[in-house]
Amino acid sequence: MKNYKFNYLSIALLVSNTAIAVVADPQQKSVTIEFIHPQTISVSTPNTTTGSASGSVGQTTWEITSNNAISVNFMGDAPTETAESGRGYPQFSKQEVDADGTLIANRYDHLDTKYGLVIIGSDSIANETSRTNQTAIKTWRGGDIPDASPSQLVTDKTLSGSPGLYWGAIMPSDAGKFQMSLYSQGVGTADSTQSGVYSTTVTAVITANEQLNPQ
Repeated sequence: MKNYKFNYLSIALLVSNTAIAVVADPQQKSVTIEFIHPQTISVSTPNTTTGSASGSVGQTTWEITSNNAISVNFMGDAPTETAESGRGYPQFSKQEVDADGTLIANRYDHLDTKYGLVIIGSDSIANETSRTNQTAIKTWRGGDIPDASPSQLVTDKTLSGSPGLYWGAIMPSDAGKFQMSLYSQGVGTADSTQSGVYSTTVTAVITANEQLNPQ
């Protein structure tokens, strides 16, 4: 009986000593944590300075706020000579009136219309020569000396000659803002274009063009 107890005790001590001698290696696990911060866009109500007379240049300015790049294109329409819409582009026009001031149905006059654009305060423009040479790219079709036709202004942004394809993506400043000014000019023929107030509607379409870090 004594030997039996001694053997049992020896085994118990051996097991205990073995457990104390085992030391696990340190374990390390890394994880990448990502947070998606969404792009936001807001556009101020445009500020318009109307030309004082036929041949003068008017200016309309939008302030665009976004935390990433955007693309722009334009939409608009005008009356034809015989219908109140359907021109397909924004041209200065007015409905003609007769001698007693009554509107004449289905008869409209138009001014020869030109447009130009200028970007102010952007950080970068995709199609610029370099970040330090942005002066030329910020002006489309003469800027404040406009020379683009109405149809060129509303050309789809994927097509040659359009403002959208000319610029590509536009990145706002670090403050998240930049301005876009549309310059417009309407010229009539002195002896055949009826006098009066000519107008047109232009819609600026601002679309997210988010640029992400390369993977």
